[in-house]
Amino acid sequence: MSSSRRIRPLTALALAASAVGTLLVTAPTASAGDHLDACTRSVGTRTSPNGWSIPARNFQYGSSGACVREIQFDIASTIGVAPADWPGFVDGIFGSKTDDYVKEFQRQSRLTPDGVVGPRTWEALISRTTD
Repeated sequence: MSSSRRIRPLTALALAASAVGTLLVTAPTASAGDHLDACTRSVGTRTSPNGWSIPARNFQYGSSGACVREIQFDIASTIGVAPADWPGFVDGIFGSKTDDYVKEFQRQSRLTPDGVVGPRTWEALISRTTD
């Protein structure tokens, strides 16, 4: 076998490994439960209108932390995130992209699209992301 034939499979293998590595880097690295546990440890819990245990605070534009990561993870796994918005979306910062996606989630869930993740929005997020 000539050296050029030996190099081509190795090049293809390197390209495939590179693509897989990229997919692994951009894929979520934690489950929704991990974020929710961290969230409730940081802010405590309260009882929602339907009797569920939800985070003790509301979150909106300007919020940050584990609860915002939970919101972002849940939004990404329910309504999805545009490919252009995905890099860095689950960053724990409730900015304009998160605000837009929360409002879209609220519209799809027949809630008032105000961008505030309060008791009803937490219920909708949790009900759509748990078994």
